[in-house]
Amino acid sequence: MMERALELGHEVVAVARRPEVIPPAERLSTRQGDVFDASSMVKAIAGTDVVISCIGPTKNFPPGTFMSKGIPNMLAANFSPGTVVSEGTSNILAACQRAGVKRLVMQSGIGLSDGKELSAVHRWAMRIHQRIFSKAVQDKAIAERAVQRSGLDWVIVRPAGLRDAAATLEYIAGPSARIAPFLPITFSDCADSLVRAATSEPTWVRKIVNVGR
Repeated sequence: MMERALELGHEVVAVARRPEVIPPAERLSTRQGDVFDASSMVKAIAGTDVVISCIGPTKNFPPGTFMSKGIPNMLAANFSPGTVVSEGTSNILAACQRAGVKRLVMQSGIGLSDGKELSAVHRWAMRIHQRIFSKAVQDKAIAERAVQRSGLDWVIVRPAGLRDAAATLEYIAGPSARIAPFLPITFSDCADSLVRAATSEPTWVRKIVNVGR
């Protein structure tokens, strides 16, 4: 997401627990912040116009092992997600209120859809998915409800599955957009939709936006 925002000419503040590992770039500044530390988030987002939250569960398996790869690592993280999204989002919302930031974009996932906008087959598959990953769905659902109650100019972005590949910019995005939830899009295309939600899509404000193909 950071790279796409910079490509489009925006000034970016990247917030991370270890900002020193983020490579320097023009129009990029870095700040230290931990979503479990509310006070650090206030300092991290001070002076910004919009916050894009891409926080999520992670499993740090040893590099080079099978379980450290994208899909196995993602599956393990979603089986045991902890509370990083629900607690972290609560702290981000509180920081936005204290820092005077009015706009928030939250990356969630199509797995939280009730399926009304999907095909019958996809609704059936979604119910199975939600049972398998019930802990991750519950954690994100708590966060989504908090965002919707916040009073901010929020956008919740629910992408389909994500994969590492070059950007295509050929994706579907919009409130209640009918997408194929198990047909993955690239991380770069998801990033493009997040930047759009933050900067150039007024009709998405206070809406849940599906992103996929």
